[in-house]
Amino acid sequence: MIKGIYTSGMGMRPRMLRMEVIANNLANINTTGYKKENLFVSMMDNVGQAATSAQGTATAAGNIDLVGLDARQYTDYSEGGLHQTNNPLDLALQGPGFFAVETPRGVRYTRNGNFTVSIDGTVVNTDGHPLLGKDGKIQIPDVQKLGSNDITIKENGELTIGGKMVSRVRIVDFQDLTQLKKDGASLFHTSEREKEVDPSQGHTTLRQGFLEESNVGGIDEMIEMIDMNRFFESDQKMIQTQDASLQRANEIGRL
Repeated sequence: MIKGIYTSGMGMRPRMLRMEVIANNLANINTTGYKKENLFVSMMDNVGQAATSAQGTATAAGNIDLVGLDARQYTDYSEGGLHQTNNPLDLALQGPGFFAVETPRGVRYTRNGNFTVSIDGTVVNTDGHPLLGKDGKIQIPDVQKLGSNDITIKENGELTIGGKMVSRVRIVDFQDLTQLKKDGASLFHTSEREKEVDPSQGHTTLRQGFLEESNVGGIDEMIEMIDMNRFFESDQKMIQTQDASLQRANEIGRL
């Protein structure tokens, strides 16, 4: 009986974690360049065999007691849809790769291409972090004379003003995306060595005047949240039922 309560309780833990992940995904459904999180759960039995489940519903065969559980979050890097803004400094990537920005904590990588020009002519993101080009920060000359349609950014990342090339947007990728760690909603950092992405090879295209939307599917997340609630309630009722049975057994034992 106690084993049954323990097993039901083990099933509730990953559901609680999954609910937290879903809530965070829904909170960032409108965050540009956001990549949703998922949860992978591994349950280990006492002979070292593992049953795995993304929903945390793994069961052990036979009468083997569950003695361990490991829940890990991972990021889904699939592309979000593109939203056209016609803003010359709104950029989106189709294909693999990240923009690089300079922050006080070091270089960070992002798919959020919502950039503007600061007073001194530096191209920055919404947090004021400079966008990096091939030769460092991208600096716009004579920013006071800059017109709203003077900036052209080609599919290969070349930034030109009046037909004159000023810089080239730095686009990078990584061999192992699982090594990337989130730093806020849409920034990533890693100790992995970056590799330059050359859009001219056709694998990645830079789109000016577009932003990449979050890859969170609101309906799918809501459906899963409802399912998690139902599963959680079922586990809760099972624990209550087993606890009531255990109390009755104890009462009988006193007679």
